[in-house]
Amino acid sequence: MLEVLTQTMTKIEDTSTMISKTYDIYIREKAIEMVNAKLEENKIDVAKVENNDYEAMVNDSCKDIKEKYAKRVSQGLMVIMGIDFLLG
Repeated sequence: MLEVLTQTMTKIEDTSTMISKTYDIYIREKAIEMVNAKLEENKIDVAKVENNDYEAMVNDSCKDIKEKYAKRVSQGLMVIMGIDFLLG
């Protein structure tokens, strides 16, 4: 019985880690797209930007995207709670 619980907990942890990594990869891809679009908009060649500067821009964009998603999620939860309160 203990072995089954241990295996189940391990699978849950593995799934959680996989979802987190997938989310981070998705956010990073979106951030790279945003940075490349900004560079194109300013007519700057991506190859001419130093690696450290590019990574800093990508990390800043990742933060912005995560903040935006967090805000949307919290707004969505507030809406759900408000609807629940009204219908409750």
